[in-house]
Amino acid sequence: MVKNIRIVITFFLLWLSIQFDSAVENSIAYLAIFTLGLVHGANDIKLLEKNVSSSPNYTYVILGRYVLFVLAIAFLFYALPTLALILFIMVSGFHFGEEHWDKLLIIKNKGHYVFFSAYGLLILFLIFYFNSEETTEIIAIITGFTLDSYYYLVGLIFFAIITIASFMIGKVQMNDVSSKLEEFVHLIILAIVFKMATLLLSFALYFVVWHAIPSMKSQIIYLYGNTSQKSIAGYLRSSLAYWLLAITSISIFYYYVGDKTYLFNAIFFAFLAAITFPHVWIINSLRK
Repeated sequence: MVKNIRIVITFFLLWLSIQFDSAVENSIAYLAIFTLGLVHGANDIKLLEKNVSSSPNYTYVILGRYVLFVLAIAFLFYALPTLALILFIMVSGFHFGEEHWDKLLIIKNKGHYVFFSAYGLLILFLIFYFNSEETTEIIAIITGFTLDSYYYLVGLIFFAIITIASFMIGKVQMNDVSSKLEEFVHLIILAIVFKMATLLLSFALYFVVWHAIPSMKSQIIYLYGNTSQKSIAGYLRSSLAYWLLAITSISIFYYYVGDKTYLFNAIFFAFLAAITFPHVWIINSLRK
């Protein structure tokens, strides 16, 4: 069901990218990221609470660690922005790849971590390459370095090779024989949309439709045992406070940068990085 929904939404966004200008595309992307995108990480504390301890006091310990983690990443972007950005891309690549392939593989082991990372980075470099000008501008604002589109192409080819090699060497076994062809077709479809859409809409498409929605489904099942309307409502209620905090924080950033779009986008991606690191840590703690 989720697979069918994301295919339909992907084709809808392809149509939208052809019909409307970049302002409309970016508005839709922001809406998707600020709602479903942020909500999928807003239950991190509740997920960790369920796994590690039943003590009410431990909630504050978890929350304290989470906040310190976010602040540490935010400081890293301030002190060493280039290193922080590289780490964000690498960690996001691994997280995207692992989440995407989690239920598609029969057996998972540590040897598949290279495959997960390579696949996720392949997705990211598809986005970077087909939106090279926007990507370069944001990277320049964050790090001060201006990259040529050639580097995105090199990264794209490199991670495509590593993805194929690690898939074969790791003897990846999939649940469905036809899934290999399906996944290849999905990559082609995504590449076409990335080519037509803006950087922000391309990122929102994968982050929200292909990553966040399936992840939310898994989280709801983990917390409540099913995906009934009652379970979904409970999931949304428990995420409300943290979601409002995230929205408030990014709204403050927007207030200070005003209509400086690229500056806001740079701060926005740094903000996503700050909450992505602890999210990945928590999800992997649950898997272990």
